[in-house]
Amino acid sequence: MARNDHLLSVGNEALSEVTEAMTSLTTQIDQLTEVADARSSARLAALKTKMENFTASVTMVGQVKAGKSSIVNILAGRPNLLPSDVNPWTSVVTTLNINTRTEGGTKSKFTFFEQEEWDNLMVGGGRLGELANRAGADDEMDDIRHQIGEMKAKSEERLGKHFDLILGQSHQYDYFDDELIQRYVCLGDEDDPDIDPKTGRFADVTKSAELFMDIPQYPISLKLCDTPGVNDTFMVREQITLRSLRGSEVCIVVLAASQALTTMDMALMRIIAQFENRQIILFVNRIDELSDPVTQVPEIRDRILDTLKRNSIDANTSVVFGSALWAEAALTGNPDILSEESREALNTFYLAAGFGDQAASLDKIWALSGLPDLLLAMNERIAEGAGTRLLDRVRHRARNIASQIRATAVAKTLSNSDGIVRDLDGASPEEAIAKVSSEYEKKASELTTKLRDKVLERLASAEANFVKRATDSLISHLEQSGEQGTWQYDPAGLRTLQKAAYFSFARSMRKDAGALYSTAAADVEALYQKLLGNHLGEFNIEAPIVPRVPPPLGIGRTIALDLQSTWWRRWWQRRKGFEAYAADYTRLIASEANSITKDIEENQIAAVLENVRATLTDFMAEQKDTLLSISQSPDRAAAQLTEEKPRKSRDDILGDILKDLSNEAA
Repeated sequence: MARNDHLLSVGNEALSEVTEAMTSLTTQIDQLTEVADARSSARLAALKTKMENFTASVTMVGQVKAGKSSIVNILAGRPNLLPSDVNPWTSVVTTLNINTRTEGGTKSKFTFFEQEEWDNLMVGGGRLGELANRAGADDEMDDIRHQIGEMKAKSEERLGKHFDLILGQSHQYDYFDDELIQRYVCLGDEDDPDIDPKTGRFADVTKSAELFMDIPQYPISLKLCDTPGVNDTFMVREQITLRSLRGSEVCIVVLAASQALTTMDMALMRIIAQFENRQIILFVNRIDELSDPVTQVPEIRDRILDTLKRNSIDANTSVVFGSALWAEAALTGNPDILSEESREALNTFYLAAGFGDQAASLDKIWALSGLPDLLLAMNERIAEGAGTRLLDRVRHRARNIASQIRATAVAKTLSNSDGIVRDLDGASPEEAIAKVSSEYEKKASELTTKLRDKVLERLASAEANFVKRATDSLISHLEQSGEQGTWQYDPAGLRTLQKAAYFSFARSMRKDAGALYSTAAADVEALYQKLLGNHLGEFNIEAPIVPRVPPPLGIGRTIALDLQSTWWRRWWQRRKGFEAYAADYTRLIASEANSITKDIEENQIAAVLENVRATLTDFMAEQKDTLLSISQSPDRAAAQLTEEKPRKSRDDILGDILKDLSNEAA
């Protein structure tokens, strides 16, 4: 770690409320466990494990050489950890697992492409080849095949006989250092001397790199994901970046101050436009390279906010300005690494911040570097997002488990002679419980099918609407201008329609699933009442929490209509005749629109609906287990309850804990 790693603690105040709540909740779960039966104890232990394993995922995105790796290195407290000048052929996503548990002392893990993934790139040209084929861009496809051939030949030469053996495999080590990391994520210069195949560089075929480290300055576990820049030849990086962003809590977009607008290229804009604004942080790096940072920073901020607005991204998105180089100087305690220009920019900022009458200090350099603001913004989003959702889910489950413990305890106190008055309409308890469970399994299936059909119908309508408007526009152009000049139709409208369809699906899902969950909880609670009568007293079973709908990242991926390169002009020039233009373009635009719909369906909608079904299934299975145990034999159902008599009655303890859990949730 760097000499001044205590600086990484700045910004932790945003997490204090969440971490304190987790500590309090853990204590309450321990108290519940003292009065729980074995079944409930196991469930409570699982809740504690869930909190202990909580990890916030943060992903860095941006263009090549925007400074992502430098920022990740600073956040890791190791300024030279990841190489910051990665060869643009490299497509490795590197994840730093901070304060997470590992098995067997693993400190680094490098995973290679599967054979199918490698073949898709080598044979089909990856995503770019897929687009070129669909558009009929034969000339571009020839160029892609040529580049692929060179890449494959170099990879096989570099890895020799090991090439075929490592695909689909992974290498794990109990350490990591610069040499090891570079072996897997950096190709090096093309004129490097011969490399021993046993220790040669694997960057061509490495899909992901994972490093594991402990940083006590961070109060929670973090997963920092450093993605490759999105602007590469085969669009492999875009696919990898999209894959990395799925499930990420915070997206940090790193831009270079001197190119803050050009680095916000459309591919990147399309991706981040799908996030909620509170999930995005823009970090404008390298302000130390500006000639007049005090004047230029506000100007750059205004231009960035205008760019965000024009791309339908909330202008309230956080924009943080800073310098990884200044941060490194503060963290290492070595200001000598700063160039003369960087020092001048720092002095200008120093005076503008009102520090002119104060002696220079590393703490103030750290403050001006923007890293404290970045850490604070990052931690605020983790706390209000994943942290709060975890607490809500655990408290909710704990309250339901407490109610189950109460029901089991009541069942124990009822002797066979007293008889449990069961009002089950002539059905046995087993039959009544099975009926409710089966009924909601069917309802969940019907609901997910209805939601899926409705959103797919709307997405299909969006496709058809867009294809018609685009084709009509093309025909109008041909009628007015003939076949001269290149014409293109902006696909932004398609994405707007698809995004509207997806968010309509999200609203319907939250409403309909919430209603289904509520009736399920009410029917389950009624079964407890029917089994145990008025012996339960104040008793409540809460409905499951409706799953979160993730942002529709698939909408942001590149399609052929986004490409502005020479292949589009070639496509245009090869068409002859009015009908050929209209027919071919209609086929192209329809297939491109459908490719986005398919991606949304397979990677977003299917996962959401499976989560909706699984959440209800898990809830019903847990309640069914307890209900059956109670109904089959009250004495046996509670036989596992602790025999040690608590100082207060079990009901008093449960009442106090339930009250605390409810108050904290409120």
